[in-house]
Order: sequence, then structure tokens, then C-alpha cells
Amino acid sequence: MPAAAALLGDTMRRHLAALLTAATAFIASCAQALPSDTASAASRLPLDDYQHSPTQTLTVSNAYRVLLIRCARRHGRTLPISASPRPLVGPRTWMERRYGLTDAADAASYGYGLGPRDPARHPPETPDLDPATIAVITGTGDKAPPGGCQEQTRKALAMAPAGADPSLPQHLSMLSFQSSRTDHRVQAAVKEWSACMRAAGHSYATPFDPMADPAFRDGTSEKELATARTDLACKKRTNLVGVWLSVESAYQRTMIAQNATALQAAKRANQATLRLAQETLDAETRPPASASASASASASSDSPAD
Repeated sequence: MPAAAALLGDTMRRHLAALLTAATAFIASCAQALPSDTASAASRLPLDDYQHSPTQTLTVSNAYRVLLIRCARRHGRTLPISASPRPLVGPRTWMERRYGLTDAADAASYGYGLGPRDPARHPPETPDLDPATIAVITGTGDKAPPGGCQEQTRKALAMAPAGADPSLPQHLSMLSFQSSRTDHRVQAAVKEWSACMRAAGHSYATPFDPMADPAFRDGTSEKELATARTDLACKKRTNLVGVWLSVESAYQRTMIAQNATALQAAKRANQATLRLAQETLDAETRPPASASASASASASSDSPAD
């Protein structure tokens, strides 16, 4: 392969891997948690109503893979990736670890790890693409579709009205997290939590520090499990999560009021994309019409006569 093609191939592999695994990447800065001293996966922030949940994001990502494979096939290329749905990796909800570890069941089983949802257990696909396939995917070849399969696939799942920004809720959610993190009420609660942890022999300034502790790697050591139990006990004693969620919710409600029209447009766009993605996956698993007809005829012939 010529040097330029090899470079393009390496770049495309990285780009395609990012596209295929973006939905399951664990983004620590966006990881979320719970509204009070009691763990609850059902807890939500106001902006959650306007964006895809992690499970819904995975649905869109899996549909993207299916459509990308179909497009390449229509143009005579076979992508060396599977159309089978990828499993959920990382947080199950945007509320799971936003303010640090909060789920008692996970803490008891995995410490600060994610167990079967650990991204390290699900390495991204890095397919080795030949130049002809790269041309079809990127739209650089003479016979490639305009914009390539990646652009056609994106458009197939994008139903945003003119001017709508589907990523706006996520962007505002990141801003509200940063604002709440520096809020004096949250900082006071974090200091109380840190003092509680210090009294138990653990020196951590923020609830994110234990999760980044290099001493905790496998999620199964007794030291890690014991630290996780203490962490949760200190969060409950100081009501850290309840304070933080209350403060951030107030920031988000203000943002929603200031961006009501744009957020409603983003919500409609995200709902449309999710609907298209689910229809794509449903069609992928639905048996062909001819097979269904044959099965129906066979069942009819095997039925006893009246």
C-alpha cells in the first residue's frame, strides 16, 4: 500500500473506531449519580429529558453500524465489522457517577470499577480497511456516494429541523456540571465528605479522586471494597449527592428557561433519530417477508382440519 494510502488507512481506522464506539465511551466528566443519600438509578436532572440516555445512545450507535455496513455493501465493499449490537459500556444512566461512586450494589461487587461494563473489557474495533473501502466510506473515490457512506449514514439517522442542535442538551449539561462543581454550597459539602473520609484514614479531596486512585485497578481488592463502602457512608452522612443534585438542578432549570425553544427543537430531533435507529435495528432482526410467508404456510398446512 502506498505511504499516503497507508496513512489514510490508519487515520480512517481510528476515525471509524471512534464512530463505532462513541456511544459506549465512558466519559468521566459527564458521569452522573443520585439525588439523595439513597442510590437510585431512576434519578434524573432536568436536562435529561432533552437528550438520549446511555441506552438510547447505544441504540443509535448500533443502528449507525448497521447502516454503514449496508451502504458499503451496496457499493461493493464489505466492512470487517459485525452488525451485531454492541453491549452497553460505562454508566447505565447519566445519573450513575456524576458526583462520584453512588451505587451500593456496584460498590459491593466491583469497588470503583464497572465490572462487565468496564470499557477495558470491550476494546474498540479497529478494522484494517483497504484503499477502495476507505474511498467508499469517506467519499473520496470516483464511484463513492457523495460524502461517502459515513455522511449518508449520518443523514439517514438525522432528522433535525433547520437550525436545531441535537447536542445542545449535552453541552448545557456539561456547563451546569462545571458551574455546580465550583458553587460554594457544593464545595462545602465536598469538604465535609473529604473530612469524613480523612477521619476513616482516606485522604481524598474530591469524590472523583478514589475512582482515579492507581491503587484501585481490578475492583476486587478488599482495600478497594472497604474504601468504596466508606465513601458511600460518608456521602450519606454529609448528603453530598443530595446537595449537589439540588444545586445543579437549579442551574439546569435556569438554562432550560433561557434556551426553551432551542432545547425543544433538540428534543424533537433526538426523538426522531432514536425512532429511526430503532426502526433500523428492528428491520435488521425481522425475518425476510418470504421466510415469514413460508413459515405461515407451513404452520397452516400442519394445522388439523375443521
